[in-house]
Amino acid sequence: MNIKKSLVTFTAAASLAVTGFGLTNLAGNTETHTAHAATTITEGVPSVVTTTTTAKLYTEPSSNSKLEGRSLAENTPWAVGQAAKDDAGNVWYFVGTNAWVRAVDVKEGLPVQEEAATQAPSTQSAVDSLINTAKSFIGTPYVWGGKTPSGFDCSGFTSYVYQQATGKSIGGYTVAQESAGQHESVQSASAGDLLFWGNQGSTYHVGIYLGNNQYIAAPQPGESVKVANISSYFMPSFAVKVL
Repeated sequence: MNIKKSLVTFTAAASLAVTGFGLTNLAGNTETHTAHAATTITEGVPSVVTTTTTAKLYTEPSSNSKLEGRSLAENTPWAVGQAAKDDAGNVWYFVGTNAWVRAVDVKEGLPVQEEAATQAPSTQSAVDSLINTAKSFIGTPYVWGGKTPSGFDCSGFTSYVYQQATGKSIGGYTVAQESAGQHESVQSASAGDLLFWGNQGSTYHVGIYLGNNQYIAAPQPGESVKVANISSYFMPSFAVKVL
């Protein structure tokens, strides 16, 4: 992202606030400012800072200077034109005409997206967990209507594996599971996707794609959960991406 490092002029109608990462209104005049009773910092000055709290603005780099009467919104990025250190050793950033903010109220760089703090495991991690869970049931006998490790039918197996591995409820029957995600062609499927046999709305079999033309499923009475190859004589009709 290109960030202009020129200084910003504050006006009654203009704002430096930026939403998300779309930095706007960060360009202005090239006015310089002489910091009174403070030492200008020339090295290690960030081009952008982000407020960590609602930050007050000051007319000079000093807590004793006049307040601008305005403040910067929390978690918003601001262009830095100059930095200074007051006689008490506090660092200040010049973010606009007669507008200084304390360094203790900001951090260097752009805002971290809110979801990062509560980021869920990556999709790849979820897929790995799903596949490992599915494979742990290889050999479990097929039981008509079975939905537990004592015995599975095809949809009971996929439902149980998804719930255990990802916490997702995808429904207990093939037709319900068709709506668990985005439909795609079998050729576009990736590991962890559901594979369905039959027409949409009346599917009769489901399994979990493992990649490399393989899938795992509870096949039919008399058999157990196993890995099989996709073949032309028993070709899935479509896939659904859940993760």
